[in-house]
Amino acid sequence: MLDEQFYQEHKPLLFSIAYRMTGTITESEDIIHDVLLDFERSDHYKIENTKAYLCKMVTNRSIDYLKSARKRREVYIGPWLPEPLIIHDVDPMHAVLLQDNLSYALLSLMEQLSPVERAVFVLREAFGYEYDDIASIIEKEVANCRKIISRAKKKLAYKDDVNHLHVNQEKLQQLVQSFLFAATTGNMENLLNILANDTVVYSDGGGKVKAAVVPIKTKERVAHFILGLIRKFGQDAQLEINLVNVNGQTGILINRNHKPENVVCFEIENNQITQIFSVRNPEKLTYAISGYQF
Repeated sequence: MLDEQFYQEHKPLLFSIAYRMTGTITESEDIIHDVLLDFERSDHYKIENTKAYLCKMVTNRSIDYLKSARKRREVYIGPWLPEPLIIHDVDPMHAVLLQDNLSYALLSLMEQLSPVERAVFVLREAFGYEYDDIASIIEKEVANCRKIISRAKKKLAYKDDVNHLHVNQEKLQQLVQSFLFAATTGNMENLLNILANDTVVYSDGGGKVKAAVVPIKTKERVAHFILGLIRKFGQDAQLEINLVNVNGQTGILINRNHKPENVVCFEIENNQITQIFSVRNPEKLTYAISGYQF
């Protein structure tokens, strides 16, 4: 029987891999549970490197899950967005694992990758695995892994510079606050100044609640869309709007009667908002109020 210390020691890393791979908290939890159960039933005392073994198992389970989930996501109503990871209190030891290369925008962008491409990209770019280790995990040749990471980066138009990888959190928070103030006060001019010319809004209702099934593009249309929503719902006394930590960055949590209704995430570039992600599907807001707990 695995003790609690073993579970707490390995879960942050395993969850970080599974969540980056699947984009869902629930499936990540299930994958980790199944892997640890199998590990417990095996002759695990014979395994020389427990961490490497568990990471390999979680990665490959995640690849299998993505292969089966792809068809479901293709018929999803409207854009499919990852489940937002809201963290209210985080152990400093877990913070690095959860925040490095975990921006919501990048997680959404990774939906373009095949399961194996995503695995190689996550292991290399998020965790800095050597190609020999990646090859061992996904059981491919090192040269093949190098080609896969190159192909994945081209698909994502991914840049290796530090400025692209790490958003200034203080600037992002200020920008989100300015966005929220301009929207709630109906200041169209200020809102347009905050939005980039090619800003896009993606809204995920999953066919369960009202949401835009087609992305809204250009800052003028985005601004009118946002102000229209504010006019419709802004005077609702039952609504509560808070800034929260979403995937390591500043986002917005909207509650109605103390129940989560919307989580909004942002991507910024050159001090302007380039993408807005609105997650309204209730199934993806399970952890919105309490935040994810290890």
